[in-house]
Amino acid sequence: MGISGEDRTEQAQTALRTDRRTDGNLPKDILETIVVEAIYKHRFLRDIAELRHADSRRVAESDGSVGLARTAYIKAMIDVHARQTVLSTLLGVLGYVPTMPAD
Repeated sequence: MGISGEDRTEQAQTALRTDRRTDGNLPKDILETIVVEAIYKHRFLRDIAELRHADSRRVAESDGSVGLARTAYIKAMIDVHARQTVLSTLLGVLGYVPTMPAD
């Protein structure tokens, strides 16, 4: 029997938190810089996923198939969700959401 999604998320967060000895020693400004970079990376991956989604819809409308385009979208969303887990953990360590410019 497989591991539930909730258990996987908890395991991923635990794995990241085990390295708190490093995070705890970082000055807040350095940690904030890491979080800001993680937010930008998440936004970038989100934008790619949106493009892949548009591609998969366009392909489905033109010829009725979604094979490779749909697979590309699913892979992009996996990247987004993985980055979201990392970002959530980093935000938890930082303790606040840094001010970010709008998209």
